[in-house]
Amino acid sequence: MQLGEAEKRALREDGYLIVPGLVARARVDAALLAINGSLGEEGIAKDRIWTLRAQTFCPELVGAPPILDLYAQTALPALAEAALGAGNVPPPTTGQIALRFPQAIAEPRDPYPHIDGMPGPLNGVEPQTLYTFTALAAVFLSDIPTTFRGNFTVWPGTHRVLEAHFRAHGTAELLQGFPKVSMPPPRQLVVQAGDVLLAHHALAHGAAPNVGPHVRYAVFFRLAHRTHDPRSTTSLTDIWGEWEGLPRPRP
Repeated sequence: MQLGEAEKRALREDGYLIVPGLVARARVDAALLAINGSLGEEGIAKDRIWTLRAQTFCPELVGAPPILDLYAQTALPALAEAALGAGNVPPPTTGQIALRFPQAIAEPRDPYPHIDGMPGPLNGVEPQTLYTFTALAAVFLSDIPTTFRGNFTVWPGTHRVLEAHFRAHGTAELLQGFPKVSMPPPRQLVVQAGDVLLAHHALAHGAAPNVGPHVRYAVFFRLAHRTHDPRSTTSLTDIWGEWEGLPRPRP
């Protein structure tokens, strides 16, 4: 797989790329069968739902074939290597099962932004530590035809805004919360089952409230360049250093 100029431009400028229909319906259905089967058998403890939202639903499935095959048995590895360089992307060993259930909210609002790996009370990241990676990949397992349906929400271009901020001020601020930087308007992504997202780790994002009638299903994979140190913040101050498939922007 090769990235066209428009795709490279989207990654460089917006910080993310959507590839429609990259995952076949049979793979989507196999993952949904496993997830829904788990929910039917195991249920969801009410006092655990916020922890599961922050970490993963169906934790017994994160390394199971129906989940990992969404990556390993599709064109996702080729897409990742087109962006990060051939041979540079070890396959993920787990996938985060991210569900957003319907909520009765009269006036839903856009979510708050974050980047993954910031410590939080429920997400499993140790206090006073940051967990970094290179790229976030998502496989959407349900149609999201309009806004406020649990949409993956991005703030386009904030990977570049945050790089400049971190170069000037360091990354320690992330230990306390998301930095106060000038943000563009958020964009709630409208996608279909089988569509794939590839995004820069440093892109600010969130999940919109779901006021629709259906559960939003997605699986997220956190991809790291083969040389990446998850305790290093270099990838936040040099955002293209590990994206060997993209030419560096001119100074």
